[in-house]
Amino acid sequence: MRAPRLFECLAAALLGVLFATAAGATPIAPNTNLSGTTHNGENHNGANGSGSDLSLASFLNTNLQNTSFVGTSFVTASFSLSNLRFTNATGADFTGATFSLTNMRDGNYTNAIFDGATITLSNVRDVDFGGASFLGANLSGALLWNLADWTGAMFDANTVLPAGMDPLAEGMLFVDEPQTVWLLGLGLLGLGFYGRPRSS
Repeated sequence: MRAPRLFECLAAALLGVLFATAAGATPIAPNTNLSGTTHNGENHNGANGSGSDLSLASFLNTNLQNTSFVGTSFVTASFSLSNLRFTNATGADFTGATFSLTNMRDGNYTNAIFDGATITLSNVRDVDFGGASFLGANLSGALLWNLADWTGAMFDANTVLPAGMDPLAEGMLFVDEPQTVWLLGLGLLGLGFYGRPRSS
């Protein structure tokens, strides 16, 4: 087989993976276990996956515009080249997820968890991150971050912020890790006191 013909076959196979037809798409529905599923190249415009488990799922070049993912688990999911515009992911869990060249514009991510997540060259214009958690997250690639709402979002010493961002000026809250250890110790002390034998 000649080299140009081989490259044509490989390119066709790759395009077939990236642009799967809607007929072959894995359905996304509320309150379902879709952990580890692959949705590469699929069109899920307007889908409702609220309350579902989509942890470890792959969304390469996937259309997720106008979707509802309230309280959905996306732990370590991948969203490379995906369109999440107008997505409502209130309270969703994106722990360890990766966003690369992702369009998150106009999305609602209030009280969502992005702990340990990575955002690379992704558009966050007009996104509502109010009350979200970014502990240990890498936000260095969040584009147009200055046009997003970060009010009440949490960060810690391990959070990598976009260049030029003053998190406190954006209304973000710093979470001191030793404070967490102190609260845990206080809880254990309380359990010890509660477990003491009582005199009659």
